[in-house]
Amino acid sequence: MKGHVPTPHDLAEKIVQRLFRDRQPTKSDRILYPGCGTGPFAAVVEQVCESEGWGLPDGLAIETNPEHLDAARNRGLEHVEFVEQDYLGPQMLESETFDFIVGNPPYVPIEGLSGEEKNRYKEEFSTAVGRFDLYLLFYERSLELLSSGGVLSFITPEKFEYVDAAEPLRRLLTSDNFHVEDVVHIDEDSFSGLVTFPCITTIRRTETGPTHVKLRDGSTHTTALPEDGESWAASVRGADLEDLETGTTLGDVTVRISPGMATGADSVFVADRQDVPAQLVPDWIYPTVSGRQLRSNDGPYTDSVFICPYQEDGTLPDEDELGAFGDWAELHRERLEDRSCVKKTGKRWYAWHENPPMQDLLQPKIVFKDIAKEPRFWAEKKGTVVPKHSVYYLIPKEDVPFDELLEYLNSPKARLWMESNCQKAANGFYRLQSRVLRDLPVPAEWSETYQATL
Repeated sequence: MKGHVPTPHDLAEKIVQRLFRDRQPTKSDRILYPGCGTGPFAAVVEQVCESEGWGLPDGLAIETNPEHLDAARNRGLEHVEFVEQDYLGPQMLESETFDFIVGNPPYVPIEGLSGEEKNRYKEEFSTAVGRFDLYLLFYERSLELLSSGGVLSFITPEKFEYVDAAEPLRRLLTSDNFHVEDVVHIDEDSFSGLVTFPCITTIRRTETGPTHVKLRDGSTHTTALPEDGESWAASVRGADLEDLETGTTLGDVTVRISPGMATGADSVFVADRQDVPAQLVPDWIYPTVSGRQLRSNDGPYTDSVFICPYQEDGTLPDEDELGAFGDWAELHRERLEDRSCVKKTGKRWYAWHENPPMQDLLQPKIVFKDIAKEPRFWAEKKGTVVPKHSVYYLIPKEDVPFDELLEYLNSPKARLWMESNCQKAANGFYRLQSRVLRDLPVPAEWSETYQATL
């Protein structure tokens, strides 16, 4: 199975101990190892049962990689049958149900799947929606095979708690048939050489109930997970956000929340103002800022500029209208023609990777880094800066108070919401994505003011 990531022995042992915490296995029980790899979980089960004096459950291990299966069989394990089979294939549904299911499902984003695989999965799995990952399907198949009262423990990326593509899985996990007993977040570097933000999730096939959570800082709490498929982020992170709900969101009071511009060749199109050829100033340049500059300059105004072929209305002149820009760009033509946006999508050789919405960009806006340890927002009131791709910008609707909105975005209240809902990045950073920030609650009167103006 593609996406195999070996599970360290001590981590497998921790997961197996949790699997058997509330119910000791017996010889009459059945245990399933989906995507078993080289058999680390099966080996730990034998070790734990022997040391505790428990009966060995009857095991079935499924794997598609014959080399992994050979390694697993060579362990000489007594309780398990190793089978070369597609765990996501329809034949698995012919199996009996299992009292225990444990494993480390493969992590394969949709880009790693063939067209045929994507189509088949979308037809056969309710969790195969949007930009789904293979481990979501492993969850669905395993829940189908879990017996009444049975227990499942998986280690996966924590992303299923909040990404849009995992909404069907979250809905399934909080249905009347299943109880998410606990979610334990473990060190982000638990897998050598990989930053995966893993968590161990334990589910029992029984009526739903409260969920115990342990975070990476060691803190614990009990929560009730949303049952409508909405993000678990706030519940899992222990944030009480009920007082923030106003019925109005940032998306309601802004014209646009977007990342800055990607040119596909910043080494060509971005320069220090002092290094720009005189014939390009001022007609062919716009001030710009990167995420790093935004922080170090404590604001959006820098000495960097975009050398930009686009006019203020966002149109791209024909090649014979480029004048001084065309003479300069010709010096870099080979590099510009080598970009994917030219080769694959047919853009003109001097165009940017993305068409800039100049009429939005060239007005007062609020800017912020795409990835930040502490979310912070800055005013760009001049309406002159065209941000680079590592800087997001938002444009308030007319009559929404600019300074009050900026102050609110930098407030502890808004920061708490963002830290509770935004996707995690490495080293304690957060991804401030447009689709998430649009749901940030804001004072209801701003929407009312806007509607009154209309």
